[in-house]
Amino acid sequence: MMAQELTELTSRIMEAAREEAAAIAAQSREEAQRLAADFRKETTEKVEAIREEYRRRGEEEARRLIREAELEAKLRLLQTKQELVHAAFEQALDALTAMPAAEKAALYQELLWAAVESGEETIAVSAAERELWQKIIAQVNQELVKNGRSGNLQLRPEPAAIRGGFLLLSSNYEVNASLESIVADLEDRFFPEVAGILFS
Repeated sequence: MMAQELTELTSRIMEAAREEAAAIAAQSREEAQRLAADFRKETTEKVEAIREEYRRRGEEEARRLIREAELEAKLRLLQTKQELVHAAFEQALDALTAMPAAEKAALYQELLWAAVESGEETIAVSAAERELWQKIIAQVNQELVKNGRSGNLQLRPEPAAIRGGFLLLSSNYEVNASLESIVADLEDRFFPEVAGILFS
């Protein structure tokens, strides 16, 4: 009797243990499925967020590259326009340098007459224009004397590194009336106006 009761008790305990194990196994499977579903959802969301971030970054990068390209194109266009305007003034300098001697002499006399103060200054000119300037200085000295001023302008022996025009040198001042300086000054003053004419 005791042996039979012990066997039944053992059977009941084993059955209860099997049922408990089955319940735990079922619960574990459900928990595992739930965790797997949560993980899949979380992973999908993360992947989507990463894709969205890279898509956004890609769009931002594309916009940045477009902005940079547009800015570079504008800068190149501006640089080209500036070069063309500068070239126009360079052509003006070439035209002034190539003027006939009579026209050049008249222009230089006018410029020199406006620049002279004491009549004792030294004039520095290019080697190519030295002969022309000897005549101009002689004429301007005569005019200065006629007007009651000192007519003692001298031509500096050393040539100036200029294409045309002159440098007026005194002990306390210097006037740069070289053609290069005059054209550069005109370019500074009239650059916008010339650009408007060239690109309107």
